[in-house]
Amino acid sequence: MRIPKIVTAVAAAALLTAGCGSDDGGSDGGGETRADAAAGAEETPTPAEPLAVEISGPQQDVVESHDDLVAPSPEPGSGAEFAEKVEYKLREKLLRQAKVNGETTADCPDGITREAGATSTCTATYEGVEIPFEVTISDRYEEGDFLIQYDTAPQQDLLVAKRVFHEFWERHQDSGGYEQMLSCDELPAAVAVDRGGDSGYQCQVWHEAGDTTTVFNVTTDSFGPEFVSAGN
Repeated sequence: MRIPKIVTAVAAAALLTAGCGSDDGGSDGGGETRADAAAGAEETPTPAEPLAVEISGPQQDVVESHDDLVAPSPEPGSGAEFAEKVEYKLREKLLRQAKVNGETTADCPDGITREAGATSTCTATYEGVEIPFEVTISDRYEEGDFLIQYDTAPQQDLLVAKRVFHEFWERHQDSGGYEQMLSCDELPAAVAVDRGGDSGYQCQVWHEAGDTTTVFNVTTDSFGPEFVSAGN
């Protein structure tokens, strides 16, 4: 009578052991599958918070050539005073820096000193924004010269919002086939800034590759807006 009981007990123990092994295996197998799935999942890059103005294309009002600008009016005649001719050239120069058609004026309140090496001060405006200029007569000037050579040097630069947005797009539009987002701070329509100095405005590029955001400080050089990495 004892032998059947022993066999039955052994069989029950074997079933119990097998059942425990099955539960452990199922639990371990399921845990490994979930871990593998989590490890293999790719996170979708999320664009950085854009700045106030999203740049999605070129600015239509920015001209490609100076020939597309509307010349200041009226243009002085051949018999006009020398200072009047200089003032007109300052208006042209400021308009070319803007690369966006707008209203210009210029004034040399004390006239132009016509002496070799002499410097006079003038002010030109674009849409009401004043840019001071220094006008310097050539060292080779001699009294009575029919043609007077002179140099005009702006003491500040003109920063025009549309040109900033346009050139930022032109320089960073090629995304290499990845998604990206370009944006800039909201700028005044036009503002006077110190050349090479920090204008206080920034633009940025978010790029899908690497989920990176690059920030640029907006400044100027002799050619117009410039974008300097903020070092991020």
